[in-house]
Parts: sequence; C-alpha cells; structure tokens
Amino acid sequence: MAQEEPSEYGDIFSLIDKMYKILSEARSGFMDQDLIKVSRSSLEGILDELKSALPTQLKSAVEIMRSADARMGQAVAAAESTVKEAKAKAEKILREAQERADYLSSEDSVARLASQKAGEMIADAKAKSAEMLGEASRRAQNLEESADQYCLSSLRGLSSELQKLQATAQGGVASIEARQKQRYEKGVKK
Repeated sequence: MAQEEPSEYGDIFSLIDKMYKILSEARSGFMDQDLIKVSRSSLEGILDELKSALPTQLKSAVEIMRSADARMGQAVAAAESTVKEAKAKAEKILREAQERADYLSSEDSVARLASQKAGEMIADAKAKSAEMLGEASRRAQNLEESADQYCLSSLRGLSSELQKLQATAQGGVASIEARQKQRYEKGVKK
C-alpha cells in the first residue's frame, strides 16, 4: 500500500506524475527507442506549476541566505568606512600638527620652544591617531562578529529546513518507487 503524501506536497507529486505520463506517452525515435518527442510547452507548463508549488520553507531559506549575504556586505562596508574615516582624521591631525610645528620653528626667537612644542604636539597627535585607529578596528571587528553570528544563525536554520525537506523528498521518492514496483509486479503477474 503506497504511503499518502502530506497535503502540502500532494500537488508536487501529482505534477511529477503528469511529467511521467507525458514521458510514457511520448513517441520514441525511429532509430533510437530511448529518444522521445515531448511537447516543450506542456513540460514547461508543468515545471512552472511545480516551481510555484514548492514549499514555502524552501523559498524562505533562499530569502534568509540572500538577507545574510546582504547584511554581511553591509557590515564589511561599514567597517571599511569606519577605518577610512579614522585614517583621514588621523592624517588631518598629523598634518595640522606638522603645519603648527613648521610655523613655530620658523620663529627665530622661539625656535627651541617651538621645536619642543611641535614634538609634544606630534606625539599627542600620534597618540590620538593610534587611539582612533584602535577604536575603529574594534568597531569594525564588532560589526564583523555580529554579521558572522547572524549568518551562522541563519545558515543553521537553513540547514535544519533543508534536512527536513530532504527527508520529505526521500519519503516521496520511496513512495513513488513503491507505486512503480507495485505496478510492475501487477504487470508481471498478469
């Protein structure tokens, strides 16, 4: 006795049966019995129906993957932008410090004082630059970790859904094969 398919997959199996019927009723080639002529429009129509009858879980899994890819791209872009902004600010601070140091050192009467102040300003600018780059790197790392966690969670959910779909598909294949075997055995017994 053939196992009944769940109602959400019944349409899928009936469409597959229609394709088998088209194949079995198709005329074979003159020279090669394995080659057959099939109506392209009939088969394409059934394939379109089959595609629209696929379970929503599979469609949802595809959307989850697309969303995870988009979020990962956004996180990487945000991290790159943060690092770029930090570098630009650090370069500006260094440039301003160097300009100030150049100005102060050009004054003869305060050359030593200017040189000392310039050194302090440059050291301070370098420290601020290093601090800003460190913060930007930490923020970029946090964004990447968040994106990785989201992707991992999405992929785990997708894997679970795919395992369920595979089990359902294997059950369907076994059911169809059992029906084919029963038809074959009935045909042999006649």
